[in-house]
Amino acid sequence: MSAADRLVRLYPRAWRERYGDEFLAIVQSGPLNVQQIVDIVSGAIDAWLSADVQRVTGTFRPTSNGGRSMRLKSLMVCDQSKLRYTPRDSLIGASVMIGATLAFTLLGTAALSRGWPTVGEFLMQVAFFAALALSLPFWLTKGQPWKAQAAIVGASLSLLMAARYLAS
Repeated sequence: MSAADRLVRLYPRAWRERYGDEFLAIVQSGPLNVQQIVDIVSGAIDAWLSADVQRVTGTFRPTSNGGRSMRLKSLMVCDQSKLRYTPRDSLIGASVMIGATLAFTLLGTAALSRGWPTVGEFLMQVAFFAALALSLPFWLTKGQPWKAQAAIVGASLSLLMAARYLAS
């Protein structure tokens, strides 16, 4: 099973039935970069959460335009060969990372000085990774639906907290 076959399985069944073959034709044309994989994953999250996508896939009417659906082309961002974020977006994302890392570190230091060693150590240990997750909407997931961005950031932070809890 190829990576594209695994990625298409992230989408709901109705979406796969309607767009799966076209998706595979587009995605299997070459190797995927990180931005395209993020686009595919957030598109799958959006397909599960968005009422618009569910409505479109629920009313299946096969239409083709030279073997390709116009709707699929508009839903898929992953057909782009270049990255969507600009150097300005990268600087904003880096600023958010630096600011959030400093904020988590300062909060951790304050918690330690107040006599809360567990909270302080936690905040200081997760500072960088939490800041990275919080910076994603400013560069890597830029342009994705807000629900998909929230799910990716929320899942990242949840996994980070679960890993820290299990490590203690």
